[in-house]
Amino acid sequence: MEMRLAIKEDLEGLKEIWKKSFGDEDRFIDQYFRSRDWINQTAVLLQDGRSVSMLTMIPVDLIGAHGEKCRAAMIYAVATHPDFQKRGFADQLIEFSNKTLQSKLVSATVLVPATAELFHFYEKRGYRNGFFLREAVLDCREIKKQAGPNPPPCRITPIEPSEYNRLRREQLAGQSYLDYREEEISFQRMLARMNGADLFAIEIKGVVGCAYAERVSKEEVILKELLIPDQYLTDSLHGLSELLPAEKYTVRTPFHSGKILGGAVRPFGMLRVNEAELSVSLNSYLGIAYD
Repeated sequence: MEMRLAIKEDLEGLKEIWKKSFGDEDRFIDQYFRSRDWINQTAVLLQDGRSVSMLTMIPVDLIGAHGEKCRAAMIYAVATHPDFQKRGFADQLIEFSNKTLQSKLVSATVLVPATAELFHFYEKRGYRNGFFLREAVLDCREIKKQAGPNPPPCRITPIEPSEYNRLRREQLAGQSYLDYREEEISFQRMLARMNGADLFAIEIKGVVGCAYAERVSKEEVILKELLIPDQYLTDSLHGLSELLPAEKYTVRTPFHSGKILGGAVRPFGMLRVNEAELSVSLNSYLGIAYD
């Protein structure tokens, strides 16, 4: 058995593991690897020279409430080929990745468990609940009712990733949150457009916020991130529902906002700190993820 960072000859084997584990479309898998420095961001475990387990490490930053910054990585696409599962390979690769990142002065790792059961799984591997959000599910009639009979004009326009990141940082200033590089926002925009939506700027009464939307189906839209002051949330959502018509809307906001929309606060991501002296908030906002 061998663990190491990926090399270019691993690519087809990694794609096979990914497809067999998650069932994603080839165009998504291809775009993921095409859009990043995957060789330096992928760890692989080999058995008898064959790639059988993998994970990727996306560079991110943890931003504190006072603007302090900590280098981190999001662990994503943890997968083992079905023929080699239940041998502890993923556990070993997670430990290898954390040690490798620590040697590169990356002090913490972040992940978003795909199911509620996986929170317990990762807790045993040194991760703690560190990221929370508020999630509400509304139908189109509720949204229209909340906006009232005469909602103010709402200007919604698709924007470039750099502009989205600027607006995102403005809206989250003074909070503890996970910050992304522009290439990650670009990748998210590609996902949004593949699914019939986009990155948006939202302007109401001179106040500008932002939203990242994906269309799940003809009947459902998910707003994976809606960032604008609370007093403009219902009007923003009304405007987005007119732009992206559907029956059902899942809306995610930072845990400290969005009460007017209802819903509930829930853990969303987990954090592992690999530096004993590093102090980071365990009540942060993660927002955009590859879920």
